[in-house]
Formats: sequence, structure tokens, C-alpha cells
Amino acid sequence: MSGPTSTSLDPESQRTTRRRLLQGLGALAAAPWIAPAGAADRAVPLRLPLHLTQMVNHIGISVRNVRKSASFYSHLLDEAHILGQEKPTLRYLINLHPGAISVGPLSAGGPSGHHTTPFIDHFAVLAQPFSLAAWRARLDALKIRYFAQGTFVPIDGVPVQLLGGHEAMRRRRARKGPAGAGFMPMAPLYTGEPLVKAHGFKRVTLQMANLDAATEEFRTLFGLPPHRTDSGRVFFQIADIQLELQDAPSGPSRIAAFAIKVEPFDRAKVSEALEALGAKVEATRGGGNPAALPFADPDGIECELWPL
Repeated sequence: MSGPTSTSLDPESQRTTRRRLLQGLGALAAAPWIAPAGAADRAVPLRLPLHLTQMVNHIGISVRNVRKSASFYSHLLDEAHILGQEKPTLRYLINLHPGAISVGPLSAGGPSGHHTTPFIDHFAVLAQPFSLAAWRARLDALKIRYFAQGTFVPIDGVPVQLLGGHEAMRRRRARKGPAGAGFMPMAPLYTGEPLVKAHGFKRVTLQMANLDAATEEFRTLFGLPPHRTDSGRVFFQIADIQLELQDAPSGPSRIAAFAIKVEPFDRAKVSEALEALGAKVEATRGGGNPAALPFADPDGIECELWPL
């Protein structure tokens, strides 16, 4: 089987993707968190490993004040161009050109454990070709538990959402079905120039309670060759987007941080503006680009601006 490659979406595909991702996130609150094996439709299980076309399509963050958090990221990254929904829960999608940050309400519970503070609740990958029924059948055959109708699977406790690749999204668009119903442009939260110009994700960092088991599961399901460093960290990569796995210093597995590729910026000016918006700029986070600017957003979620 050939190795993973990266492809890019045209603008209309990106819009379709963002609406589909938000709809899937809305299902999280309504559906049982974990579905038992045996719930899949009758289908021939997908062959493993799957072929990922995008390492990180989007991440989700759960926060106490959705509008306030979305305003922060709109000011930082995306001006007034926001998709979202108001019902059943308020959600915003911040575009990273490509990729997105989905901002939703904090809920205490779910496969990542009991949460009372804001956190990164999941990340999503794209696979092609992809069939949801065949994916559920494969998970059933492996006795791997899943949730939200099978689009989410917990890997060492970290929720990973699996979405169809570009051809599947084009077919949905051609059918003109209800995939995007309820998600539309939202009223601007900020109408000025963003602090930086985003160009998608650079890295998502996971801290795993069982690093070896998580590494093997990513390799088995997605066919990604792990790259281990002398410090014990593990990297998976497609194109220039990395998934970094570390040993969890304590407690359960979690999504610890994410990095965004941005155009070169004035470090002092952006640092001052971030602090004014309620973020906490950090001197360094270690192991990354020395030119990167790490910070904790007003909710304490760790991010990094990675100059191109």
C-alpha cells in the first residue's frame, strides 16, 4: 500500500467540510458517548490500514463562554468570516485556511473523562476512500468501542474523529442533502484585521497514558510510520502536518496543545496584543521552532504560532 499523501480542498469543498464537521460535533451532545460493538450496519469491513489524506482536519475546544472564546480566535486568526449554529447549542467554526477550530460549550463527561475546565476535546482526520458503515464494521470486528454513530474512536482515551475524504464530500455536495442544514455564516464577532494570517495546522500534541499502545493503534489503523526521538516522543506526519505523542506526566491521556502555521509577524506586537486579549504568552514550550510564539489562550488552552 502506498504511503499517506496530502491533498488540498477547493474553497467550496472547504466550506462543505466545515459545515459537515460542525454537524458531527452537534451529534456528540445528543448521542450516547460510547456505542457497543455490534451496532454497525451490515457491511464489508474497511481494509486496514486506512489511507489518511489529511493529518489534522480540525480540532474541537470546549469552553465556558463560547462567544468570548470565538471572539478571541476571530481577532487572532479569522476576522469576520465565521460559520456556526445557534441551536441546539451555540457553536462557532474558525477557519485556518485550511482546517478549523470548532468552539463549543463545555460539558462534564465523555470519553476523555470528567471535565470541569476548558480543554481540547478532539481532533479529526480525513481518510479516502471511506465508508462509515464499513468503518463501523471494522471497529466491531476489532472489538474497538466507538461513539457518535461511529465517526469517533477513543485512542488511549483521546477522541479521534474519522471523516470521509474529498471525493466523499463532493458526492454529498452533489446530492444537495441536509449535511449543511443549520450551519451558516454567523454575525461578525470582530471586523478588523486579524493579528496573524493562518495557513492551517502545523502540529497537534497528545499526552498519552500508554504511549506504546497508542503508537501501535495509530500505526495499525492508519498505517502511519512512527518516528521516535531520543527524548521518547513519537511523531506521525503527513505532508508538513505532525501528530506528536508524548508520555502523559500524570493523569489520563489528553490533547495538550496545537500549533498553527502563520505568515511572518512582529513578535513583540503580537505578544502585546495577545496579552491585551487575555492570553498568557510563554517564553518557550520546548522541542519546537525557536521562532514560534507559544501562548495559553484566555481559557488556558495551549497554542503556538509557527511562522512559515
